[in-house]
Amino acid sequence: MYSVLNITDDITHCGNIGHVVSDFKQICDLAHKYQFEGVNIDLSLSNRLSTYECKQLLGQLNLKPVAFGFPVKLFDSQKEFEESLPVFELQAKQASEIGCHLTLCYIPPFSHDLNFNDRFIQTSNRLRELKYILDKYEIKIGFEFIGPTETRRNSKYDFIHTIDGTRALIASAGLYGYGGFKFDVHHWQNSGASVLDIHHLDVEYILYLELNDGLAGYDIFTIPEFERELPLTTGVTKVEEFLKALYNKGYRGPVAIEPWNQEIKSMPLEEALKTVRDYLAKCLSLLTG
Repeated sequence: MYSVLNITDDITHCGNIGHVVSDFKQICDLAHKYQFEGVNIDLSLSNRLSTYECKQLLGQLNLKPVAFGFPVKLFDSQKEFEESLPVFELQAKQASEIGCHLTLCYIPPFSHDLNFNDRFIQTSNRLRELKYILDKYEIKIGFEFIGPTETRRNSKYDFIHTIDGTRALIASAGLYGYGGFKFDVHHWQNSGASVLDIHHLDVEYILYLELNDGLAGYDIFTIPEFERELPLTTGVTKVEEFLKALYNKGYRGPVAIEPWNQEIKSMPLEEALKTVRDYLAKCLSLLTG
């Protein structure tokens, strides 16, 4: 497994540490300075370097291009969805040229207008329309399901919020081999899943990991979604169990920290980067200790 720095900011919930840097060269320089092995890319920026310049910079600093944001309006109106397809194709082409073959998609676990059945069918049909782009540019989608109940407690309808729901969507859309998980330990544990669920996952599903720790004093039905701690600080979240189960499955891909933590957000940027690096190194050391 290898470390990823994510300080991009986009509407697709790539997940960041509370700090946003829009200059790709600065992102790469900081990743190199603090010994991260990979970086995420925001292809929506108007001032972004050319694909050639991005690839050259990454090569010079020995950094992996890991993931880019998912610009498809998958859960919006049909018009907005259709208008977003050319944007996705362009970004998929750019990403492929840079050497980045993963995009990250957040699945809202609720709906205010469509029941589960109708939302599932709509989402599955729309994802089928993306397959030719994924195939053409060798792109995979990492889907993030949201485990805690907080975000769907007051909605009219619920939607996918588990491992099995996500796998069913991938199968229904014909995206096995093209779709998998942006797998957050917080969502894994607070969806009611266990190591057994990881044991039964094909390793090809696992595309990207996020680590953090939960707040003490809650159970899986009351734990907040948007308040977390750095991994291995409270012991609420089974970070070691999660990592070792995935490592034993054969996963060797990217790992990031997504703390949703005000203390980290309030730190000066480079202090936050050093802190996140140290905690991520501590997590990864569990696999070799």
